[in-house]
Amino acid sequence: MSDERDLPPKMRRADQNGAQKAPPKPLPRPQDPVEREFWKRCQDGHLYFQRCGGCGRFRHLPRYMCAGCGSPEFSWERSSGKGILFSWTITHQALHPAFADEIPFVAAVVELEEGVRMATRLIDCDHERLELDLPVEVDFELIGTDFRLPVFRLCER
Repeated sequence: MSDERDLPPKMRRADQNGAQKAPPKPLPRPQDPVEREFWKRCQDGHLYFQRCGGCGRFRHLPRYMCAGCGSPEFSWERSSGKGILFSWTITHQALHPAFADEIPFVAAVVELEEGVRMATRLIDCDHERLELDLPVEVDFELIGTDFRLPVFRLCER
């Protein structure tokens, strides 16, 4: 392990007051070019999904062939970024030390107007207010100095 961020928390150096600083949030590391393209497109502050050239369906996660008709043809189209809360859970344990200061947080599945569902985090919301089909909209959290991660927040329609 050449980078201190790769070390388990107990092995990281403490600051001058003896407190360990939180590591940076991990970035997606897609291996596949189609997945890399999804993340690259997110960096302009908008969501984009593949739209099948055969049947017109939107799809997410990005892939090479449409699950509906099998067509390999697609285009990237900008999403409205609006949808509804399809499912959620309130998470009380950080599975990565970079998220420890944010627990409890809402891990959610959002169904977007385009018909795709996306796993995400729901931010800045009263956990007691959550219920199915609440309207949500995309926002972007800046990770590090230059990476935008899509997250969602409740909205009023």
